[in-house]
Amino acid sequence: MPKSKNESPSQAPPLDDYRLLFETMSEGFVLCEPIRDAAGRLIDYRFLQANPAFLRGFRVDADIIGRRIKELRPDATPAWFENFEATIESGEPRRFQFHDRGQGRWYEVHCTRLSPTCFAQFYIDITLVKRAEQHQAHLLDELNHRVKNNLSIVASLLSLQGRDASAEVREHLEAAVSRVHAIADLHAELYRSRGHELVEMDHYLADLVSRLSRSLAGDRVKLVVESDPLQMDLDLAVQLGLVINELVTNALKYAYPEPERGVVTISLSELTDAVCLTVSDAGQGLPPADQRRRGLGSRVVESFVQQWGGTFQASSDEGARFTIKVPWRRPELAEPKAQTLL
Repeated sequence: MPKSKNESPSQAPPLDDYRLLFETMSEGFVLCEPIRDAAGRLIDYRFLQANPAFLRGFRVDADIIGRRIKELRPDATPAWFENFEATIESGEPRRFQFHDRGQGRWYEVHCTRLSPTCFAQFYIDITLVKRAEQHQAHLLDELNHRVKNNLSIVASLLSLQGRDASAEVREHLEAAVSRVHAIADLHAELYRSRGHELVEMDHYLADLVSRLSRSLAGDRVKLVVESDPLQMDLDLAVQLGLVINELVTNALKYAYPEPERGVVTISLSELTDAVCLTVSDAGQGLPPADQRRRGLGSRVVESFVQQWGGTFQASSDEGARFTIKVPWRRPELAEPKAQTLL
């Protein structure tokens, strides 16, 4: 439809409006000229423009215009320049977190290429967000520590109750104590790692198996852990820990009757879109199906496999071998990695 005579065409805002935005915005903004070495690598850059928010945030004066970053920060690392070089080469915007230790501030830095000889840096102060995250992390650390201590108290009370119980009741209470300790070990690992949501499974399994070895195996049976360095979320880790606790406890009780000696191997490995747990021994193997006991431990394993949509196999070629596979993918890191000039 043709425009009326009184309708004026849309126009871009005047340059003065952009200058006003540049001068008054609360986020730091700088334009920079890349400086390369003879091989074409970015080794420095020169400040072309800087707005007042940048000058205030980094406590510098307008005389930085025309100067190089290495004049101001001789300790700038190659990793710092790699962030900007990737954007200059590809043209793809990039963002990362930067901790200015000198000022005690955190920034999210956005980098954009304007031309082959000019790129922009945009600094968003996220210090308050980081402080809130650190406070929350401290509370989670304290919670994990208290949960671990409370579970240890529960385990101790169950152990005391078992001292005066019949042999059958004592056996059930000891199994309950082991399960409680399996969960307590997990919260101890969370407290040590400060991961809060992700569990370092190789460390967790080492602690869990070490406790089982001290309490059940003694010197006759050696427990060997073979685990990929996997990080799992809390829900999967706690249930997998209970399953391992059941399978290893069962192997320690029945694989090698006294005075036989042997080895029980616990393996946790990553497959394509799955994780595989194997507990195996070279002992006397599985009893016939009609003679197998179906206690709480068996129900724990079956429930875990069913809930996570996995598979469970038990074989008895040379000793006993239990294999569980459940769908799993490595958790993605949600936040960009923090960088520092130092």
